[in-house]
Amino acid sequence: MTSPNTLPSSIELLRKSLLAAYYALLIYFVVSALMVFGEFRPASLAIWLIQVTPLLIFARGLHYANLRTYGWVSFVILLYFMHGVLIAFQPGQFWLGLVEALLSTLIFVLLILFIRQYRDHYQVSL
Repeated sequence: MTSPNTLPSSIELLRKSLLAAYYALLIYFVVSALMVFGEFRPASLAIWLIQVTPLLIFARGLHYANLRTYGWVSFVILLYFMHGVLIAFQPGQFWLGLVEALLSTLIFVLLILFIRQYRDHYQVSL
């Protein structure tokens, strides 16, 4: 586990971009839960918690640039991509699904770029 302060600038930029996309996806789930239910209710909070719990499990490892965490998140984020595609094909929810699929794709690409540059720079295996 590497402290974020010791990363080279190119890898640090990828890490910050990844965290920005990660938090954008979390915010997206708040907005989508409110849009689907129209107002804040306990049901929307429960759905939001179910949707974001798999992402929140990895939050600490993402902040501390733990390479194994980045590898696991790259697998988990594919589930969110599939969910976004499924939502996009539901009537009236095309844009919600498209945003989720695009954010998931962005996170996946940033994860892969981060892992490759980190491995090349520090000469470590995943």
